[in-house]
Amino acid sequence: MKNIESLLGAVLVLAALLLFLGGMVLRYTAPTTGIGWIAEVTVYCVAWGVLLSTAGCVAHREHVRTDFFLRMTGPATRRLADILATLAGLVFCAALAWFGYQVVAFSVVLDERGPSILQIPMAYFYAALPVSMLLCAIRYLLELVGHLRGPRPDLQEHA
Repeated sequence: MKNIESLLGAVLVLAALLLFLGGMVLRYTAPTTGIGWIAEVTVYCVAWGVLLSTAGCVAHREHVRTDFFLRMTGPATRRLADILATLAGLVFCAALAWFGYQVVAFSVVLDERGPSILQIPMAYFYAALPVSMLLCAIRYLLELVGHLRGPRPDLQEHA
């Protein structure tokens, strides 16, 4: 694994898969078992796993980029475009982290709970967005600092 976010994301998605498969087996072998909570926990694990992995994608520049036209430009234009795109990503992720935090806080005030017997606070589910976006914003900030320090050799391969 390249970073902790990707590792955690993979573990959570694997846990979701195992929970789902276990629930499927229990549904057929022991249908009277109270397994309604498995679907809820599976959804939580998938949401957290996918969203945490986004920061790993940002860290390794594996997110979706449209660079077709940039490949036809010079290094100075590519560098400026990378700085602007990184800044836009930073602002976007910081805004989502802030608004996500507000959703979590509102959910706590409402004491919103999941539908299963576990009654897991929905704030735990909603928290995946602000946590992952904060991690992405940190990754974008580190990338922006790198851009501002000077041309990056790893970006010159697209020339």
